[in-house]
Amino acid sequence: MPAYLKFILTRSIVVYFACFFLIWRMLDYNQLLDNAVNQTMSRLTPPMDYFAEFVDRGDHYNRFKLMNCINYHQAVIHFFPYQKAEAYGMLGFCYERLGQQDQSVASYQQAIALNPDYFWPYYNLGVIFYQKAKFSQAIDYLSQALEQIPIKTVFFLSRSKVYNDVNLSKKEGPSDYLQNLKQGRKEAYILLMDSLFKTGSYAQLLKTATEGLKEDLDTQGIFYYYAAVACFYQKSYKQAIELLQISLQNDPQNADALMYMGMCFKMADKADMAQVFINKAAQLHQQGSSVIEKYLNSSVRFF
Repeated sequence: MPAYLKFILTRSIVVYFACFFLIWRMLDYNQLLDNAVNQTMSRLTPPMDYFAEFVDRGDHYNRFKLMNCINYHQAVIHFFPYQKAEAYGMLGFCYERLGQQDQSVASYQQAIALNPDYFWPYYNLGVIFYQKAKFSQAIDYLSQALEQIPIKTVFFLSRSKVYNDVNLSKKEGPSDYLQNLKQGRKEAYILLMDSLFKTGSYAQLLKTATEGLKEDLDTQGIFYYYAAVACFYQKSYKQAIELLQISLQNDPQNADALMYMGMCFKMADKADMAQVFINKAAQLHQQGSSVIEKYLNSSVRFF
């Protein structure tokens, strides 16, 4: 065999074995990496009952368990990019429960950046900013929440391992995603209407209340109340009285609705009738109950 062929053959065999060794090492490394990831996630994964203490309650939970959940979902973000959106949503909830609102806001904003079609991060940000009396920001996020297509939110929840794990951990049994979403939309409308009221945006308030009524979300007269308030400040007193009558049929103890009814009659120069409603409203206010605030106690939620 010629010397140059022997040289080429020898070099080829060396290269072949070198490539084989490198591929074997790479496969071995990937396997080692997969095993390390699995072992890490296994150690960090909270037991199913970890979530039971703080899924539905805001007054009792174990802070140590919350920190464990934060560590777990940070690992999910690092190792499983396709679950980032829901993991950031979980972090937002956990941080809010710990009182770390800046981290909560940042996490929910990350969740929205990764999945802009999901209702709950917008809703939760709206709740946070409403509670901080930052009503313009609350209006922005609550409006965006209500723009989301419900079926996309339900589909996202139903295919999410992260959220389904939480749902299965609930002591009271799994939630109905669609029913919860309907309730969430109702609460989003109420907080949005109150934010619009507080910022003096009466034309938008009337439009929002009307849209909520079209969705058949008003079971307590609260949407009729806000529509009436919008009409009152736009000096449509007759329409305001008609809407307040419907609101009071649903909730006769709504002291604020009674007060506005009295103010409407006063503007119509019916002082005696006005005083009847104003006195009744004052009496209910003195009792410390049946004021509009009872409708505004929404909190950050998983789903």
